[in-house]
Amino acid sequence: MITKLFEPITINTMHLANRVVMTAMHLNYTPGGVINDRFIDFYVARARGGAGLIIIGGAEIDDQACGIDFMVSIKDDKYIPGLKRYTDAIHAVGGKTAVQLYMAGAYSFCGLKGLPILAPSEIKSYFTRQTTVAMTVEDIQRVQQDYVSATRRAKEAGFDAVEVIASAGYLISQFLSPKTNKRTDEYGGSLENRMRFGVETIRLVRREAGSDMALIVRVAGNDFVPGSHTNVEARQFAAEVEKAGADLINVTGGWHESRVPQITMDLPQAGFVYLAKGIKEAVSVPVVGCNRINDPFIAEEVLREGVADLVGVARGLITDPEFVNKAKQGRSSEIRRCVACNQRCFDHVFALKPVGCMVNPRAGREAQTEISPTTNPKNIMVIGAGPAGCEFALIAAQRGHKVTVYEKENEIGGQVRWAADPTHKHDFHYIFDYYRVALPKAGVDVKLGIEVTKDLAAKEKPDLIVAATGAAPFKPPIDALNAPHVCQAWDVLQGKVTTGANVVVVGGGSVGLETAILLASKGTISPQQLYFLTLHNAEDPAVLRQLMVKGVKKVTVIEMMPRIAQDVGPSTRWVLLKEIELRGIDVITEAKMEDLTPGKIVYSNANGDNVTIPADTVVLAMGARPENSLAIALEQAGFNVKTLGDANKVGRIGNAIEDAFMLAREI
Repeated sequence: MITKLFEPITINTMHLANRVVMTAMHLNYTPGGVINDRFIDFYVARARGGAGLIIIGGAEIDDQACGIDFMVSIKDDKYIPGLKRYTDAIHAVGGKTAVQLYMAGAYSFCGLKGLPILAPSEIKSYFTRQTTVAMTVEDIQRVQQDYVSATRRAKEAGFDAVEVIASAGYLISQFLSPKTNKRTDEYGGSLENRMRFGVETIRLVRREAGSDMALIVRVAGNDFVPGSHTNVEARQFAAEVEKAGADLINVTGGWHESRVPQITMDLPQAGFVYLAKGIKEAVSVPVVGCNRINDPFIAEEVLREGVADLVGVARGLITDPEFVNKAKQGRSSEIRRCVACNQRCFDHVFALKPVGCMVNPRAGREAQTEISPTTNPKNIMVIGAGPAGCEFALIAAQRGHKVTVYEKENEIGGQVRWAADPTHKHDFHYIFDYYRVALPKAGVDVKLGIEVTKDLAAKEKPDLIVAATGAAPFKPPIDALNAPHVCQAWDVLQGKVTTGANVVVVGGGSVGLETAILLASKGTISPQQLYFLTLHNAEDPAVLRQLMVKGVKKVTVIEMMPRIAQDVGPSTRWVLLKEIELRGIDVITEAKMEDLTPGKIVYSNANGDNVTIPADTVVLAMGARPENSLAIALEQAGFNVKTLGDANKVGRIGNAIEDAFMLAREI
């Protein structure tokens, strides 16, 4: 039973109805930094959905804080009316809200505008690749005053709290870290000196906020950057932050440049709450535990075990604005859960696109995507229960259509059903955990193990047939590819084939690389074995690492293009490439398959030379093609047919769900 999650808590004078904090995220909804209806609608939906506290931002505190015009701004009084309009809207639905005061320091892109990039010392910025300017004492005092002025504006705009970000590698983190702080004055050298800028800033913000406004500080529990801070130093800083006046400490993982995954599905759920536990042991104020909490039962456990006092839920609330209400009402099974794909949230941030959600097509478009009842109910047959078929059926039924879904397999899920686990996308199963509950509730009749034919369609007489029959792997019409030692990546992922000791994967897209990782992991130790051997000190750590990553197969990937993983987003691509390297998978780019015979494959390299390498098994990962033959046959037989998802155009799950949602709104 979930109870602790819904206990109220008071932070300074701010009374929160529950322990769920929607942490700050860049959304790219606010060109010019000005609050608009899209931004307000997005957050009002989450406040109405029950989030205890919503933190917006980061909000740039001055011209050098960010350098990108899509972030919320609090750097001038002219932004106060828009911010006030936002806080009024949140308060009108019973919500509480804070604004994160943002100064990126070396991470700022203000150099693109010809402004100096301020940092504790002169370094080459990880993000901008430009050289920073070491801040003078006058610069320090001016920036601190910018924090103070931003706090004043936050009060005037009606915020319940302000949050100072001292994490993720931004300016305060840069002062804290010996990696980026090479100063020899009172702001550099010892840990006490390196903490000085952050502690002084927080003290000044506290003074400006007064006694009736909550002050939150977001800290990195571990920088996860070699040569920088661990949880040991983070505890010391947190203790000083409390003395400086913080009412709440919000603990996240490492810096943006960390080579330890922070938010991808590689990180176990609630994987960094142990960092909050370390901070909590050093302070007496409440602590927020964060990173990859998208399940109310996991959130409850974190609180119940005393690891943290509140939980941060960010992307989980993008995916389902009603996350909190559903959990409180005993409807946790109806929560549409975040799958940590990053495809339309963080990847969109990096591309300067508005943030959305792969599995929630309404995210960021709440006002434009209202679902209205139909005035012309239809009898609709949906063929295929993958993402497109399920989303269309759900929305169409919610609008009042009579919908029946036919799936030839004995389970819904399409490719996700068999591809999620072998590619380590376990959270993708949540997509269909949701549909299994939502479809029957909406009145959708789901018929499993039934293959649609023209005769069945003629018998049912639907007004509309929606074909969401998915895709099939592409196979070039080359006789040699029919050899027994050649197979499709899809067959490998489904466990249908046995591969040899030397495997060559043809195709360096996401499917090919994920299949290569699966094959390279054959013969490695399991997490359970690793735990046992580590617990009992049975093997040296170096030996354990080898046992984790080195399997029994030699795997090679050949790719025609100069670059692999071109279909993978920037926030996850580096993780995929890191694992390719760790597992010793050879990658050969600008390589075209020329010939293959049992035991070997011939490819031509960038110089046009033919190269022969061993290949007991050749795995094809050369893309997919729409599987729409049934749709064509039904249309030719006179039925009204629409195709959706991969059956229409091979793409990502988010495209399939969005297209299905939009079609269902129009039918």
